[in-house]
Amino acid sequence: MKKLIKIFVFSLILFQFTNLKAEVKPTLLRTVSLNNIVKSPSDVRFNPAGTKIFFSDFRSGQNVLIQYDVDTPFNISTIDFDSKVTLATNGGVDNITQPQGFEFNNDGTKVFAINDGGGFNANSLSIPYDFSSATTIADDGFHFKTGPDPDIGNNRSVKFNNDGTKMFLIDVWVNSSGRRIIEFNLSTPYDTSTVTEGNSFTISVASTILQDFSFDDDGTRMYVIESSTGAAARFIYVYKLSTGFDITTAKFAGKVQQVFESLGADGTNGTPLGMGFSEDGMKLYQVTYQDGAVGARDRVHEYDLSCPYGIVICEEDTVSNTSAQVDVAKQVIHQNSSVIFKRFDWLRRNEGNNNLNTNNINLNINNPILSALSDTLKNTFNQKYTKASVKKKKETRSNFKNLSFWSHGDISIGRTGDKATTTPQTLKVGGLMFGVDKKLKNNKFVGAAIRYGQGNTYNKTSDGFKLDSETLTLNLYSTNQLDSKLNLNTLLGLSFLKIDQLNSSDQVTGNRNGKQLFTAINMNSDSGYGEFNIRPTGGFMFGITSLSSYTDFNTSSVQDIYDTLVFNTGNITAGLKFDKLVEKTNFNLFRNGSIEYIQDLSSNIGYTVKSHSDLTSQRKSVKRHSLHNLKVNFGMESVSESGHTFGLNFERLQGLDESSHLQSLFFKFGYLRENNTDIAFNFDPLTNNTANLSYLKHYNYFDLKLDTNYSFMDENPGYGLNLQLSNTF
Repeated sequence: MKKLIKIFVFSLILFQFTNLKAEVKPTLLRTVSLNNIVKSPSDVRFNPAGTKIFFSDFRSGQNVLIQYDVDTPFNISTIDFDSKVTLATNGGVDNITQPQGFEFNNDGTKVFAINDGGGFNANSLSIPYDFSSATTIADDGFHFKTGPDPDIGNNRSVKFNNDGTKMFLIDVWVNSSGRRIIEFNLSTPYDTSTVTEGNSFTISVASTILQDFSFDDDGTRMYVIESSTGAAARFIYVYKLSTGFDITTAKFAGKVQQVFESLGADGTNGTPLGMGFSEDGMKLYQVTYQDGAVGARDRVHEYDLSCPYGIVICEEDTVSNTSAQVDVAKQVIHQNSSVIFKRFDWLRRNEGNNNLNTNNINLNINNPILSALSDTLKNTFNQKYTKASVKKKKETRSNFKNLSFWSHGDISIGRTGDKATTTPQTLKVGGLMFGVDKKLKNNKFVGAAIRYGQGNTYNKTSDGFKLDSETLTLNLYSTNQLDSKLNLNTLLGLSFLKIDQLNSSDQVTGNRNGKQLFTAINMNSDSGYGEFNIRPTGGFMFGITSLSSYTDFNTSSVQDIYDTLVFNTGNITAGLKFDKLVEKTNFNLFRNGSIEYIQDLSSNIGYTVKSHSDLTSQRKSVKRHSLHNLKVNFGMESVSESGHTFGLNFERLQGLDESSHLQSLFFKFGYLRENNTDIAFNFDPLTNNTANLSYLKHYNYFDLKLDTNYSFMDENPGYGLNLQLSNTF
């Protein structure tokens, strides 16, 4: 019994020890004096690019917000103080003197200012984040010290959620309601005349005046600044919110002492005031002022953070993890639909031929890949020739007539996740698809194909994760000629996914399984207009993916539990295709291409994760990538009289509302020797980039087939020769 008690006590101590978290503190990087430049700085902000910095000046008689250029983004030592632009705040009904907090809307076309007397005003900016283009907005009708809440004692800071439908103020004094954060709902985003008061949250841990507060990028962490004119230790208090921007779900996570040198016991009484973060959350900025007069303690401080928004706690980058898993699922739909739509083009170009067997080589190179890509991004060659094939169909049995087999290999290398909310990731995806289809009456084709895929995703950080994925997809498809010119192509797919998450040491830290159902529809015309046969095309894709719950055992003390994740993806496309035949003496050259607009219909994807260390559940979001995209591709294919065929196609997809793009290169070649003999080349990127050369000779009712293979990538490449004699049905 004593032994069991000892084991229990030891286990309890060990559990407590492994769950101890080191205090995460900001690291002071640099300090810049604002002495007699910003007379009493009370708040600080950057534009998203970090090329402009903004201050509020609440020294009596100043009544301005101030803007400066920054030569090196987010580096306060490169502030150009000669570029000063001011925005007066003491106009309008509220007449804001001595402004304290200020905030921009989500695109920098509005700026709001508030003072501790309850005054509140807004200015519109015709040039985002440029005070020189400011125009005062009519008074909103509220004085936020008396209405809509008459119990507000003193408010010094204003914040909004990401879409402007919620506004937050901080009540800094101890009054009948206590120190608190107050929430207001806005029926019109960023229009404070439409506010109605919502919830409030009491800050019970503070012992003195509150000055400022802030949220992280998705509103699941809240930071509250404590201030005082005395030279005593003051703190930053941190809360975790289980639902973003829902202050009723806030739970105290800890505090760190503000370590500014201005808080020394030297009697100068430097006072910590407003705070702000860099766009990626890896830097903290805070201003201090010298109480009573302009002086040396008027400064701005720049701090490095050990992780995004890393004050008190550093949590695993769950958004990047989940974003990478979502990208795996999207890539499955993209790869399958892309290959199937290539097959549609092939069938229509060759519907008059009995030989519809093809073998393709596909190479994709993209940097970076859009997180919301799930469209049929790659276009094959538009041409009117029969390619070389491994097998020529014999018509000795009627039930096999017009039945054709085909295969396709693909490999992709790219980059994704270049957003403020996710860390960059590199990926490599490869797959092999086998299909069979049959020609029916009225130029209709039906078919089925199976694709097996493998992929690797790497998080580009020193301690980043890795995802290994395997997928298996069944595709059912059909193409129907609605009239002599218009084709309707449809696809229905069912996929199964297996995703292993590994740490930087290649140890498996979690397993996640999934399944998805998707459909795609495409319409295009066979005949077009003009010399280049220009013709319209359009399409639609929609998919539903379900990923299982799993636990990420990243370390013994940090274990995140992810709930089941179900999400939708989709897009629509519209554009033009073109092609042109050039006849030469010994060969024909076929030029082709297209230009398409792609609109991503996918929304932000919410997910729930629970931290094992404190059992706090949080609702976070994977933000979609570019909404508007443009895809352009062009290519050529030549077919010689001797039967040689070669094709090359280049494609680029460009995000129109963010700097992301995808590039693809597709090529194929073959040789048709004679009517009853075929030679073709196959490439399998999933098996050490194995190349296979096949020769097939037909002798009445028998086929003689000779195969050889070679591995390009192996250090000790293997090769073989296989001779096969078979009966042809």
